[in-house]
Amino acid sequence: MEDYSKNLPMTSLGRKKLRSTVIFLLALVITAFLISFLFSLSPEPPSESILSDVDDFPREHIWFNSSEPLSIYNQLRRHVVVVFFCRMSTLSDVQHFTLLQEIQTEFEEQPFVVVIALETSETSIEELESIVDDWGIDFPLIVDNRGIVSNRFNVSSYPSLLVLDSQARVSARFYTGWEQADLKGIVEDLLQLEGAMRSSPGPIFRPDGESFIPNSLRAEF
Repeated sequence: MEDYSKNLPMTSLGRKKLRSTVIFLLALVITAFLISFLFSLSPEPPSESILSDVDDFPREHIWFNSSEPLSIYNQLRRHVVVVFFCRMSTLSDVQHFTLLQEIQTEFEEQPFVVVIALETSETSIEELESIVDDWGIDFPLIVDNRGIVSNRFNVSSYPSLLVLDSQARVSARFYTGWEQADLKGIVEDLLQLEGAMRSSPGPIFRPDGESFIPNSLRAEF
């Protein structure tokens, strides 16, 4: 018996099924394209980073062991900087200064600086000088008697310690118990990174042992 099924014209039902299938596939393709297009328009989620920028030291403040107000974007540019916020009110601060002095000596020939931000209510230059001498502080020290320095560096408790990389970004932030951290290792890593990135070496800052008292504050002290 001869088969004529291949020669039969497509029925109306068959044409409807084929048309529905084609429309369905086209709808899937269009939907996928629209979803991809909409996702390309949506903003990417912000990426979190350990590094964050900080403000600079205020100029109208008293400095010891520096004859001029320091700036992390000027004299301390391309330096790894440790900023230690303290009140010099406990004997443990002596241990902190000793540890910081050891690290400063370790990297003496490299662009590394320790800066002390002293939060104090003392109102006499002589009293402040006596504090610096009695504690044997050789680091540049800024007197933060108004809390402006701590506000600029987002510090709200004492002691606190910040490590800034050579781009003036916070690479590490410590509070109570910071002396247990590998501070020397952090500084060494940042110095190696700066050495690999720096095209030409700049001047290395060294404390000059002098003091700076802005004229606007002489009357107050």
